[in-house]
Amino acid sequence: MEEKIFVIFNTTNIGDVLVTNTLVQNIKYYYQDSKVVFVCKKQMGDVARYQSGVDDVVTMDKESINSFGKFLSFIKNFPYKKPFASFVTYSNERNLLISRLIGAKHIISHHKFKLWNTKEKYKLKEYTHMNDKWGGMIESLTNEHKKFAIKYQPPKVDTPILRQLEQLNKPVALSVTSNFKSKDMKVQDCAELIELLNQNGYTPVMTGAGAVASQYVIDLRKMGCFDFVDIVGCTSFVELAHALQICGGCISVDTGTMHFANALQVPVVGIFYVGEMEKWGSDTELYPAKILSNGNNNASSIFSAYKELIEA
Repeated sequence: MEEKIFVIFNTTNIGDVLVTNTLVQNIKYYYQDSKVVFVCKKQMGDVARYQSGVDDVVTMDKESINSFGKFLSFIKNFPYKKPFASFVTYSNERNLLISRLIGAKHIISHHKFKLWNTKEKYKLKEYTHMNDKWGGMIESLTNEHKKFAIKYQPPKVDTPILRQLEQLNKPVALSVTSNFKSKDMKVQDCAELIELLNQNGYTPVMTGAGAVASQYVIDLRKMGCFDFVDIVGCTSFVELAHALQICGGCISVDTGTMHFANALQVPVVGIFYVGEMEKWGSDTELYPAKILSNGNNNASSIFSAYKELIEA
């Protein structure tokens, strides 16, 4: 049987890239002799590469296509011409154009585009959760989709940070900042949560990356909160995955780390201070998880939810 090549375009951020794995697994389920190529931003390469079912990754960034000449060069050098199908997530006309120029037989997107319509209409069924929105894209070819838990399978690594975490008593990964301040845990709440965790024999491990996460740690220490292990900005995505596995539990706001925990089947308490819980919250039928929404996410509630989850 001839191998069919499927190209998935998701050039957004960690959580989106991870949740797209449900589409990858649907492709592998319905087309067993298939090759799945994931196109993502350069910095998300390892987030896509070690997902279950991904066979190859092509990365792109603004620098690689920031002129007409570079854009044409990207098309010319794209290693998979005339794929069987191309899935374009979100309303991205650039990625749709690339799909056309590489000669994809089928082009599937669940948004209408200004310049042209795709031949294969995504069968909108008003799915709410992104797991179904992404997985459901296969329905243009199969008329149905399966509900799969996303899976991330990082290669084994041995680093000083991971060895340090292995020596801790009952470590708990904390991910309390995101790309949006409204989604972040208040510093005072985090300090109280850290105190509760320590009082009950757990070792809080602060994760994250970037200026916001680094400043958050500084703010905690200004408040006199020092009883945590700080690995902010110190891990690659692969190391973060192993760190979550070593911790064996995670408390996270609505950000990529929550989805990493899901993809690794690590118990996670997901905290939503603003909306979109129904869209992005962990599916408790697929993952060991508890979701807390606004009004039920003070330090005491978060700790109680984590204790109940981890000791179940």
